Amino acid sequence: MTSKKTIHSVLGTVLALSFVLTGCSGNSANNAPASGSPAPSTAADTDAAGGGGGAEEKHDPVTLRFISWKDSYNELYELFHRKYPWITIQQIPVNSQPIMEIIAAQEAAGTPADVTEIDSDLITFQQNGLIEDLTPYIDKSDIFKNAKFPEGFFDTMTFKGQKLAVPMVDVPMWVLVNKDLLAKHGVDMPGNDWTYDDFRDVAKQITDPDAGEYGVTTQPEIQMRLLSTKAIADGHADNLQYMNKDLTQSLLSTPDVINDAKWLREFVTKDGSMQSEAAAAASGGVTKEFINGKTGFAIGGDWVLPTLKEKAAFSWDVLPFPKGKVSQPGYSIYGPLALLSGSKHKEEAFLWLSFQFTKEAQKWKIDQGANASVVDPELTAYYDQAPIWQGKNIEAVKIAQKNAYIQPGLTVPGWNEYNYNNIVNDIVFGDRDINDLIPETEAWNKKTTELAAALK
Repeated sequence: MTSKKTIHSVLGTVLALSFVLTGCSGNSANNAPASGSPAPSTAADTDAAGGGGGAEEKHDPVTLRFISWKDSYNELYELFHRKYPWITIQQIPVNSQPIMEIIAAQEAAGTPADVTEIDSDLITFQQNGLIEDLTPYIDKSDIFKNAKFPEGFFDTMTFKGQKLAVPMVDVPMWVLVNKDLLAKHGVDMPGNDWTYDDFRDVAKQITDPDAGEYGVTTQPEIQMRLLSTKAIADGHADNLQYMNKDLTQSLLSTPDVINDAKWLREFVTKDGSMQSEAAAAASGGVTKEFINGKTGFAIGGDWVLPTLKEKAAFSWDVLPFPKGKVSQPGYSIYGPLALLSGSKHKEEAFLWLSFQFTKEAQKWKIDQGANASVVDPELTAYYDQAPIWQGKNIEAVKIAQKNAYIQPGLTVPGWNEYNYNNIVNDIVFGDRDINDLIPETEAWNKKTTELAAALK
């Protein structure tokens, strides 16, 4: 079992969070955690089917301490407790603190946390011995053995052959549509097979500057999510954020991707269907928020649904990301959930991780607007029943789930220094020189190559 880092060393890491990513070789692979305490037995997962294993099973009460910034998991905790009556979840709130700092504080107090959501890259956590390799646990889990996962399910959370986390939630994204604004301008709701050309054409048709109405919301999400998805759809990149197939290099400085950035910038400079950051601010910021009802399209995920359902004064719906020249990819984020090496209840903690992929947990997440993380006809059919999607374009939601590409970065060396978002944002919504993409990207490509070599 991996020897535990001292609290002081962990706090020191918090003060220098990026040391691994800046080429420091002091933490080598020799510091990586081993498998930890024995993986849970097959019987542990089998207990799930019997609500605790029946009368013959006896368990001491266990309280799992879960570090999470979400305050909406209470119903999920209750579902878990029904299946494992001897286990209770106690949430440790984040309150804007770095999670590594919280882990250290809990250790210092003698109340170590058991599981955690992750707020940065997984490499830093792994290099400091804070999280377990889940591979031996997963290999012995009936829940994982019996579940079918999407292709590449573990890819973004695997480093040097270790599965460092599982998705707590699969956060999908869609194009939000203001149906009232379309109707006002006599434009029909596009079909789910719409294209990027359709997106641009409709945005121009529904723009009326005199009325303060624009086709596209002035939001960073547009360039961050839609533009890098378009690069995949047109065959200009292999992964989101303009990354190549094996996530070793950015393609942001290639001519095709630079032309993609020019394409979106023309919504501001040529079409007038999207305001620049300065113009939006000068007009009161109304077009920076889709909820204001003055823009036709925006990018949204599950986090926008409660506000839209409660406060939108207009009819809205969703569409999948448009089709490109070669495909129609979607965009999704995996929120990582990790088992902490300092846990005193690793077997029970893994039950919480594996529970996320049971049908009852998956249906609960669909009810909140998340994607199903398990490929199962029953879960696909459940989208039609989920109250949150009644009256909406449910087929678009299914397409987004089926076609999703997963946002990378959790196990890419130097990801925190990859400045693609700020650069493209300044190009699209500001006046930054588009040629800045070339030296910036080339410098980061060199950096991540060097860091990857050092980590090996």
